[in-house]
Amino acid sequence: MRKLLFFNRQSIVLTWLISYIVILLLPVVIGVLLYFESNRTLKEEIQQANDSLLKQVREVMDNQFKAMEQLNFEITWNVSLQELLYSNKYEAFPKDYRYDTYQIARTLAQYKTSYPLIDSFYVYLNKDQSVILPSTVRTTEFAYETLHKNNKWSYNAWQLMMTQPNFKGFIPITRIAEDNSLQKSVAYISTYPLDHGQPSATNVIMVDQSRILSAIQNMEVFNEGHVLILNEFNTVLASNSEVAMPATFPYDQLIANPNFNYTAPNGDEYEVFSIQSPRSKLKYVSIMPSAIYWQKASHVRNLTYLSMLISLLGGGILTLFFLRRNYHPVRRLVQAFAKKEVLQSANRFNEFHFIQEAVDHTLDEMADFKSKMEQQRHIVRSHFVEKLLRGKLDGRIPVAEALTTFEMKLDRKQFAVMLFVVDKSETFFERVNLSTEEEKWKLLHFIVSNVVEELLSAQHRGYATEIDDSLACLVNLTMEDAQSAKDELVRIADEARQFLASTYGINLTISISSCYEHIQFVPQAFLEALDAMTYKLVVGDADILAYPDLIAHTACDNPSGYYYPMQLEQQLLNAAKFGELTEAQHIVNEILDRNFQNAGSSIAMTRLLLQNMLSTLMTCLNDTGGLQESFFIRHPKQVERLLQSKSKDEIKQQLSEMLELVCAHTVSKRQHAQTLTKQKAMQQLVDQVNSYIEHNYADANLNVSMIGSHFDRKATYLSKLFKDHAGEGLLDRINKVRIEKSKQLLMQEEQSVGDAAYGVGFNDINAFIRVFKKVEGITPGKYKELVEQR
Repeated sequence: MRKLLFFNRQSIVLTWLISYIVILLLPVVIGVLLYFESNRTLKEEIQQANDSLLKQVREVMDNQFKAMEQLNFEITWNVSLQELLYSNKYEAFPKDYRYDTYQIARTLAQYKTSYPLIDSFYVYLNKDQSVILPSTVRTTEFAYETLHKNNKWSYNAWQLMMTQPNFKGFIPITRIAEDNSLQKSVAYISTYPLDHGQPSATNVIMVDQSRILSAIQNMEVFNEGHVLILNEFNTVLASNSEVAMPATFPYDQLIANPNFNYTAPNGDEYEVFSIQSPRSKLKYVSIMPSAIYWQKASHVRNLTYLSMLISLLGGGILTLFFLRRNYHPVRRLVQAFAKKEVLQSANRFNEFHFIQEAVDHTLDEMADFKSKMEQQRHIVRSHFVEKLLRGKLDGRIPVAEALTTFEMKLDRKQFAVMLFVVDKSETFFERVNLSTEEEKWKLLHFIVSNVVEELLSAQHRGYATEIDDSLACLVNLTMEDAQSAKDELVRIADEARQFLASTYGINLTISISSCYEHIQFVPQAFLEALDAMTYKLVVGDADILAYPDLIAHTACDNPSGYYYPMQLEQQLLNAAKFGELTEAQHIVNEILDRNFQNAGSSIAMTRLLLQNMLSTLMTCLNDTGGLQESFFIRHPKQVERLLQSKSKDEIKQQLSEMLELVCAHTVSKRQHAQTLTKQKAMQQLVDQVNSYIEHNYADANLNVSMIGSHFDRKATYLSKLFKDHAGEGLLDRINKVRIEKSKQLLMQEEQSVGDAAYGVGFNDINAFIRVFKKVEGITPGKYKELVEQR
């Protein structure tokens, strides 16, 4: 056992051991999860309890601080105090100042009765350096001596605090009580508006820390930790502990993170909770030692660890016991298999895998052998059926013996052959997710073979095989006569065709041979099925072609060959030449319908008809000058597809496509020829107009109207035609010719500007000068000067 555990890593022992350990660890993991969940729940409850207590403290403290703010408000807006600080009364009656001060002190004494929770308060007057207390008025020095004097807060520091501009808030302060003891207090200080850069007065309202913290004395949880009250500057206003907080305490985290862990410099851990006062900017902070805080959680954790340890020890002992007990039968089974077979995995020692491979190896060998035999038998049988159909069987082997070898029974009365050719099966190929086209065709032939053989096997015998690109099926029928056998074959063929088309999207053309009573006529039947399949070209849309029916039609073939009179050929030629596609298609359809209406034309005559119609289209292209240079170079496959058509509809479709191409080509040629002719005529007209202008430029009456009359055209239309082709108007052309001729006259010394103007047809010399300058950019006189200077 130990040898297996330590040296055979692939052994089932290790797998079982891991499984048992996983099962063993499952309750442990569940226990851990329960521990963490209970720990989280306990933590939340402790936090909620602590938060609730802290909120109670905040509620009590906020009421206390609210009383301080309320007292400050009443003192600040006291009418007498406002008059003392801001009226000009004392400039006229200075002696009243002292009297009014004592009156305010008496008023403050009444406030003391109204606010019993306030320990002490006063008003610091900066103007005369005095302090108004309830019932009395003192100088600032004396007030400091009796109220705040201590070694940690000097008189100057106190005065500096009293004269802070625009200050209002809570600060920690030390107060001398009535028994002359120093009391830690919280003071609410509020300064009055500035007067000469300093506040005119300052209110100071104090409450002893002992009064503030009395609310938490009975809360046992807080007695074991720290409770702090901080102002907006994180200054400790009050604390229930005499121990000062470390300088490293992160006060800045209190707002962003109200609950966090803090480790003191000495290593002690604390749980920190804080809440913000909704009425002021004060913060209430509870700092509890983690040991006290997690005391209950630690007890739960210890119980969880103990239960896990017990579970692991007990489960480990049981795991080893059952592992040893369960392994012995498996080991004996492996030893039994190992004596008979040696497999590839024998060196890995996975017992179950070894046993599985031993069994699978034997079963795979048997299945492979059976599959190969079945494939071989099917291939040989298909080869035998093909030879039987082609009449190429080895005469030395009796047919009956061969049929027995291939488990074939041909014991019925009638023999026939059915041939299956796939027409359009795009839907089937789109459904099938195979990598190559060859695999798709193999699957298609397999489906067709199975369907046909299944339909025939109900009452007859049928054996299908692949021959070239089609499927041939040898059929042995139970019918007594040939006509009944033929009708049965048509029924089976129609049922197979409809089922394959609706179920798989496979469209077939099926040809059926005549029925014979002896197997020796099977090759003849196969040839008949081939001949019947070729008649699809003549018959058209027929999906089932029975050879006996086709023989009846072809017995009355048209002795004249086919219908294509010269008159229709000339009409087709003319329609194609002029690009009349609709008329040409109508003529072609008439010819095809006339030839195919009674299936009277043979296949050879049909192909001859197509060649003759192609000759007509080639003649049309040749007459338009496009046979060699364009059409068949651009469309080399068009003739090939037409001659390889397998049905009447396909012939019509191919001829229609070819007619569209031919008519489009001839229309393009005609339009190009018309464009050239029009351009030539326009150029001839422009040349004639230019010649007329050259011969008549000296005539003063030469204008657009005169030219239009000469050429028997409207002047505006002729001018537009001339401008569209020559790029300039008739009037501009007349002026250019006259200016060119005048330049020749100006080169002669005896010719003046006037002579040149009159010589080229201008009656007005000013008009001549204006036109000359427009054309040449200078006046004719300047031009003559330049010519004479050369």
